[in-house]
Amino acid sequence: MKRRIAKLTGPKTFEFFEEDLPELKSDEILLKMVSAGLCHSDIPAYMGTSAMGRNPLGYEDVVKPHYPIGIGHEPTAVVEAVGNAVTKFKPGDQVTGVTSECMATHKIIREEERIIRVPEMDKPFECCLGEPMMCVANIVQAAKPAFGDHVAVIGCGFMGLLTIAGLKNDRLGSLTAVDLMDGRLAVAGEYGADHTVNPAKESLEETMMKITRGKGFDVIVEITGSLRGLASALSISRISGRGKILLPSMYTRNEVFTQKMAYHMMYRSPILHVVHPWYCEDYMDTLEKAVSAYKKGIFPTDRLITHRIPFEEISRGFELLENNPEEYVKGIIVFD
Repeated sequence: MKRRIAKLTGPKTFEFFEEDLPELKSDEILLKMVSAGLCHSDIPAYMGTSAMGRNPLGYEDVVKPHYPIGIGHEPTAVVEAVGNAVTKFKPGDQVTGVTSECMATHKIIREEERIIRVPEMDKPFECCLGEPMMCVANIVQAAKPAFGDHVAVIGCGFMGLLTIAGLKNDRLGSLTAVDLMDGRLAVAGEYGADHTVNPAKESLEETMMKITRGKGFDVIVEITGSLRGLASALSISRISGRGKILLPSMYTRNEVFTQKMAYHMMYRSPILHVVHPWYCEDYMDTLEKAVSAYKKGIFPTDRLITHRIPFEEISRGFELLENNPEEYVKGIIVFD
């Protein structure tokens, strides 16, 4: 059996390859891809500046890109065949989770990889992106705002909007969305933000003083991927100290950590909490809860997917991901 796979053969350059698939081993599963999410963490590899990998000591680290590179890690798929020792899955099962190099028509994985069966639901299966929803569930679990806390989310892209939907709670003192695009702030209001702030049009710090009555935000999720977003978070963190700033972003741009940021960090002394998936205590349990949140409508993932790009047009998908126009929130690559 053969598959088609899209690989980077250079910066911003995709080529399609046809490869023979080996026979399944006893503990392996053959997946037929339905969709694959476009994720900003793949941008460094796409740009050719860096990639995820393992260093000479054997642990995960930043590495130089060595082409060709397979890409993508947010699959939805259907089980097409299973090895004779597989017990958790059967042909026809719809699955999601995380697996590398999923910009391909098919992939073979081991049964023990981070994939779960998707229960029956009345929502589009191709939008049930387990990996990013698990990341948001991890953020929400780690945030743990207390009764009456003032919470802010900086960055209203796909992950930020899902985070707002997950944090929405009547017990909060307030939930504030911060972004430079008014259209995305409007969406944030639809999904639970009590207040929206565009720092290009109004003072973020003055607005913080009004919303929190001069105290600053107790919990902030900074999810822009830019040190400018982190600077904003530091500037509005709890003034008395020990506010919490959650950092699920990848800061891969060459930016300057300013003196003002250093002073805010000193005077506010916030807790900086990195909440990438590696922080999660029980990945599979959190993945199950995230998919359940999609089924229940807590995560409006299907409504936030603005672009469905055919596999053959993967280059266009990554151009959208790189340029991030205002009408773009989330894109998925769809397979026949």
